[in-house]
Amino acid sequence: MKSIIGNVLMSFVILGWIKAEITFPEHGVTLNYTHIMFRWTQEPDCNLYHLIVSNSLNETVINIHTDQMIYIDKDNFIWDQNYVAILTPIYDTEDNAQISDTISFSIGPAYTFADLNIEIINTEDTHNGLALFSQVSPNFRMVAIDKLGNQVWNSEFAYINHWNEHGQLFGMKDGRGVEVNFYDEILWMTPAGTEVDAHEIKQIPNGNYMGITTEYQLGPIPIGPWTESYQNLGYTADGYTNEFTWRGTKIIEWDSQSHEEVWDWNPFEHFSTDDYDSLEGRWWSPINGSSYGMIFDWNHVNAFHFDKEGSMVYISSRNLSRITKVSYPDYNLIWNMGPPSDFGYGDDNICTDLLFSCQHHIQLLEDGDLLFFDNGKLSEFFLNDQYPTSRIRRIRVEDDAYCETIWEYELPQELYGHSWGSVQLLDNGNYFIYTHGSGYQDGSICTLLEVSPEKEIVWRASHTIPLSVWYRGYKIPSIHPDAFSVHVDRFKTVLIDNSISEGIIVDENNQNIIFTINNYSDYSQPYLYSFNSGNESFTSVADTVNIESGESYIVSIGADELQGTNSTAIDLNVKPLHHKWASLDLTFDVFFISGILNNSHKSNMPTSLRVFQNYPNPFNPNTTIKYNLVKDLHVRITIYDLLGNTIKNLFEGSHVSGSKSIQWDGTNNNGHRVSSGTYIYNIEAGNIIHTAKMVLIK
Repeated sequence: MKSIIGNVLMSFVILGWIKAEITFPEHGVTLNYTHIMFRWTQEPDCNLYHLIVSNSLNETVINIHTDQMIYIDKDNFIWDQNYVAILTPIYDTEDNAQISDTISFSIGPAYTFADLNIEIINTEDTHNGLALFSQVSPNFRMVAIDKLGNQVWNSEFAYINHWNEHGQLFGMKDGRGVEVNFYDEILWMTPAGTEVDAHEIKQIPNGNYMGITTEYQLGPIPIGPWTESYQNLGYTADGYTNEFTWRGTKIIEWDSQSHEEVWDWNPFEHFSTDDYDSLEGRWWSPINGSSYGMIFDWNHVNAFHFDKEGSMVYISSRNLSRITKVSYPDYNLIWNMGPPSDFGYGDDNICTDLLFSCQHHIQLLEDGDLLFFDNGKLSEFFLNDQYPTSRIRRIRVEDDAYCETIWEYELPQELYGHSWGSVQLLDNGNYFIYTHGSGYQDGSICTLLEVSPEKEIVWRASHTIPLSVWYRGYKIPSIHPDAFSVHVDRFKTVLIDNSISEGIIVDENNQNIIFTINNYSDYSQPYLYSFNSGNESFTSVADTVNIESGESYIVSIGADELQGTNSTAIDLNVKPLHHKWASLDLTFDVFFISGILNNSHKSNMPTSLRVFQNYPNPFNPNTTIKYNLVKDLHVRITIYDLLGNTIKNLFEGSHVSGSKSIQWDGTNNNGHRVSSGTYIYNIEAGNIIHTAKMVLIK
């Protein structure tokens, strides 16, 4: 191999000396949150970064050193204030440091009318997350508070009706279903002109979006106490003449790219119009001034849950007090769950003894239990309650026929919620509950509760404005689900032909490209990464890894023979699977410099895994892969082709420390011999991935 010092290829473009740059937040921006994330680019040769932030009074609010390219502060920023941030890379000593980047930003005002009365009953058992709630009246606002009641985020950008475990936000904006983020950016919208119901929209596991839309059809006016009133308006109202507009709500799936409808569940095709509400008074609503006008609001879907494992959709029809389980995508009805037939809500419901009514926020838990908010608007009829009573229901369906109550919580009289409402099972085992708090003969006080499994209230927050309306409440880990960084090993400056260049340095004994993905998001997130080499000196790789909150993942990309190769370029892309808008697209030059990496420049690659090039290579028909483990680890070895298709699941299991080897005989998972060509072997050991190429010849 030849050194390139003083011998740069003519095709190599020398880069300028680029200092570390603050990329988030943007210079001059006004933020709508006080938990501030700073992110910046990697500086070559840098050991530490010094971040100083001061306010408009020249008071220092942050003064920290970190070896990462990201920092999140949750304690030192306040509303309605201006700030300046200064970033300084530190090399050998701080005496040699030079200011790299300076930005200014401001934080807007808090929403004072969203203040809550906070009561912490048990600090030790209270979840440390943020409470997120969507206020729709008297003002349209989205707000997140910490457990002390301090407002940390607010927005009037969109109405949020769903948050998920990856930190995605879904809701409505200007009459269209949307996915947005905490930075008030639209990530996806339903097609223009589609009448979208505001109750729920979400992304399902195949990447498409699912929501609720409307379907109108003429139907009969059933015989009841309202019959004469409709006849006085000129309707036949005989129970079978199709003369009145019924409003049905259906489930729609939109293709994420084309926005076309690819699947729908229509109640008029799967439910009977013989089933309708007669107890709550739905048929009185049109003639008494319903917001829908002279339209009967029939099934009123207000929530659904998509179960990836079972390929099922669970649908909550509020006005039928019915939960429906249907298979996806073939529409097979598995069951309807609801009241017994004598109440007129269906003749073939399961679990009729539960007697819930007007339920909200149906969801399937990881253990298969159903969790939902039972508004109980008909509980006086169904359960002989003294007054309407809302309950939290966690039930388990056995053999698609019977139900077992796993947990139930009865809200006190004053917290009865005639509509809206939500419940969330937290990772500490508590339940986070939102109730509209309309109460029995009392005013409306929206209330958030955190309740222990023993049914003790440990935290409570109530709105200070009577007659306010929220939709749902969630406990969330953070407002920065996109918080991650990528650190590339051996990124340095080198002197070539009296010019300073920047790149990743390799030599005879350190030929791998090593980078670390760091998850700072407070969420467990899957990350997509892809790696490509300009002249195929390195193995091209694309993969997905799941990284727990606060954890890191190290990837090592093996090189082919570098003899005669002076330099190359690589492209590295890393993005959270569910937050692709936060993608990091990085390009580096790679220099082979013989013998430059002495002990002081050795790779930061942990010594827990060392992988050797397979031998022989090229090979026919067998080759051996050797690797060393310094400690006991779970190991998975997979063979891929160059398109990323899995060829052979070679090994998966726990290994004790020591020297290991495994053979591949050139066959795929079906036992068939594969064709000649280049293949990739991928070794995962703990939180380390090593990837390299090998060539099969015949």
